[in-house]
Amino acid sequence: MKRMISLSIAAMLAACSSAPPQQPMTPPSVSAPSMPTHDIDGLMQYYEQLGKIPASGLAAEYQNASLDYSKTGSDSSRMKLALLLWLPGTAFRNPQTALDLLKAKPVLDPGLRSFADIFSAMLAQQQDSENAQQHLEQMLKEEKKHSSALQDKIDAVKKMEKALIHMEKQ
Repeated sequence: MKRMISLSIAAMLAACSSAPPQQPMTPPSVSAPSMPTHDIDGLMQYYEQLGKIPASGLAAEYQNASLDYSKTGSDSSRMKLALLLWLPGTAFRNPQTALDLLKAKPVLDPGLRSFADIFSAMLAQQQDSENAQQHLEQMLKEEKKHSSALQDKIDAVKKMEKALIHMEKQ
């Protein structure tokens, strides 16, 4: 009997040693959907270059981008024009026009579609914030007028009180 157990153990050990080592179970890797990034990369490089151009050069670049978009109507030329229209500190800055440009028709280039959606959402949020700020500034201006009118009334009442006190003393 001992011999049989010994043979069984030996057989099991032999089977284990000849079996290929098992690889640990790892979950299959999940990667992001492949997306051509060259379009977005090019757009980001363009934006980076815009930061290096003086104001006079930006005006010329805006004219070139407008002309390019009117000729080609391509998604990339539309995105470049929208970036220029959004650019702070320029005479031609017009975020609403940039937003309208992006929403006028869907972006067909799959490499730019997500960027266009994010950029549109950002422009819309920025417009909402600017509109809210203008509304608050208008309300503040009205409150200042109201406060000034009340102060004028208080000053008039104080003047009348002083006049009455002065008349009583006489």
